[in-house]
Amino acid sequence: MPTSIMTFVALVGAGGNLDVRPAAGIDWEVTEIGSSIWVGVAPNGHPRVNCGIWDGVNGPAWVLQSTDIRGWQRRQQLFISRTNYLRLNNPGLGGENVSYSAKVTRIFGVATDPVITDVQTIGIAGNMDIIPPAGFELEITDIGASLWIGGAPAGLPEVNVSLFDGIITGQFMLGSDTAGWNKKLSLYIDDQNYLRVTNANLAALNAIAIVGTIARIRGAAATAVMSDIRAIGAGATITIRPILGEEWMVTAIGANAWAGAPPASFPNIRVDITDGAIFSTVARSVDAHNWMNELELLIDNTNYLAITDLTAVGCNVVFSAYKTRIYQS
Repeated sequence: MPTSIMTFVALVGAGGNLDVRPAAGIDWEVTEIGSSIWVGVAPNGHPRVNCGIWDGVNGPAWVLQSTDIRGWQRRQQLFISRTNYLRLNNPGLGGENVSYSAKVTRIFGVATDPVITDVQTIGIAGNMDIIPPAGFELEITDIGASLWIGGAPAGLPEVNVSLFDGIITGQFMLGSDTAGWNKKLSLYIDDQNYLRVTNANLAALNAIAIVGTIARIRGAAATAVMSDIRAIGAGATITIRPILGEEWMVTAIGANAWAGAPPASFPNIRVDITDGAIFSTVARSVDAHNWMNELELLIDNTNYLAITDLTAVGCNVVFSAYKTRIYQS
């Protein structure tokens, strides 16, 4: 078998592009981007490269930009296919050596492509809904856009990222706020609770990209996606509690009400770990902890999450969660 490592380096001329595109029937995961020229102020410098999802028509929808810090201070997890792949752009006035680290994740031939990365051009204030087919569970690992908002080096994709069940919604990330944007995403969705990405620009079209893979094809079996949207009354508390014999991993939490001034707003809720008798806070609306960093809260029926509304009027809470184990109780 040939090597599974697809890592590559090439000289890219001023304004030129390097397309990272697997052959038909093969998927790659890109884990890092590099360049011989870096920009920004130390210690926050990064490669002078724009990195976007491209299908040859729509986009590129940038997940990394040379002018902004967003996304550079994390491990990349960019799943690409022959249809939706990466375009690396040299925005400089001279040539530079551009590199990427990548590996083959699957040779699927004519079977279902496990990479669900996609890019679409979305109208003013329009939505891109990512709804898996029945029986499919997806993990979303990144989101990008052709339009970014905010002054460099703090620009962000100009989109809002929500969980939606067709009736109510709440936001994991806002284009106006840094919460959630600088970590590797892990958002689990199915056909009941799915992702809605909204073009937050009120004057222009926006090419929006989602990056992800099929987590599981479950068929008629019970879903392992525990992501949900819950309405909470003013000052009330809800619990995220697996049934006896199940273990869950919670990877993101959000709400449709945020507190603070952009770009430093956070969901206006408090998140506690509890056993039903005592409570210990792991996230709150006035602090960045667990809104900015990668999240993994492991819960069962004994020790679980309690989420409290801090708005005084009530809000919708959203969370991404995946059932990691069913055991004999």
